[in-house]
Formats: sequence, C-alpha cells, structure tokens
Amino acid sequence: MVMDELFGQLVGALEEMNPYLAYGLLFVCAFLENVVPPVPGDTVVVFSAYLVGRGIWDITLVFATTVSGGVLGFMFMFFMGMRYGRSFFEGCGGRVFTSEGLQRAEGWLVRYGFWPILANRFLTGVRSVVAISAGLGRMSPVRVLIAGGLSMMFWNGLLLYVGLLLGQNWGEVSELLKQYNRFLLGAFVLGIGLLFIRRRLRA
Repeated sequence: MVMDELFGQLVGALEEMNPYLAYGLLFVCAFLENVVPPVPGDTVVVFSAYLVGRGIWDITLVFATTVSGGVLGFMFMFFMGMRYGRSFFEGCGGRVFTSEGLQRAEGWLVRYGFWPILANRFLTGVRSVVAISAGLGRMSPVRVLIAGGLSMMFWNGLLLYVGLLLGQNWGEVSELLKQYNRFLLGAFVLGIGLLFIRRRLRA
C-alpha cells in the first residue's frame, strides 16, 4: 500500500514537471547507464513507456532522448578505452570492469567483429565492457557508432513497444524485464561454465 502511494506520488510529480527537465533527466539516465552500470537504464525506458501510455510524455521525444543519451554514453566509454587503455580500468575500476571481463569482450570482438557491438544492448551486464573493449582494440569509431546506435534503437524501441503493449500494468512490465535479465545472465554464466569445462577436458 505504501509503495502504491509512493508510486502515485512519483507519477503525479512527473506530470507537473517541466517537460524539458523531464526529457533532460531521461537523457542523463541513458548516458549514465553506460558510465555507471548500476544505473537502471532499461527500467527507466520501460517506465517512460508507461508514462507515454498515460499521455504524460511523448513517445517520439522519449525514444530520441534515451537513444541519443545511451549512444553518447556508449561512445564516451569507447573513447575512454581508446584513450587510457586497460591499465586505467584495472587500476581505478577493477571491481566493475575486471581484467577477465575486458579480455573476454576483446576476444568476442576479435572473433565476431562488430556483431557483439550490434548486440550489446541485448546483453545485460556487459554493455559498458563491450564499449571499453572496442576502444582498447581501436576499432573504427564510425563503425562502432553505427553499430552501437542501431543496437540502442532496436532495444529501446522494443522496450517502448512492450511497455505500451502491456498498457498501464507497470508491475507486469517490470517483472517481465527482470525475468529477461535473469534468463540472459543465467545463460551467460552457463556458457562460460561450459567453455571452462571444455578447456579443462582438452587440457
């Protein structure tokens, strides 16, 4: 009951907020999700779809601000990787961007080219690592921008569509997103485990 009241107050505050400020906050959240991984960017997009369904926000502006903010954040991490190298992230952000994670992402990029960048938005938990690794590998900034932008547009468009499709049932939308992330994380861990076992058997 308390959560419902708080949720209602939040929606009411957003209804009264200056539209330019609201879309500006969306842009900042989309940017920070790539720079500070714990920021729940996907949840913000889905919640935005809920507000679009209520007629509070405009879907075109929501799509434009979240995509542009996300792409800018992705490219920021790309250039950080290109400029400062692996030692910077291992020394200052080793708890988030581990050496193993960066090397794994670099391996994907070497093996599959730009496909991991095109799919990065669908890979929860490794998006920033993919951007950094592309920078470490000094991949073409233009091609990274195109692939990252397409990935962002497809993913955010899907989230907005699902949010609108499920209407105003915010709880159902949020739970669906959590289940997707759990499934993807589980599949990722399983894949790494099978790869480890395969290497041990070969050895």
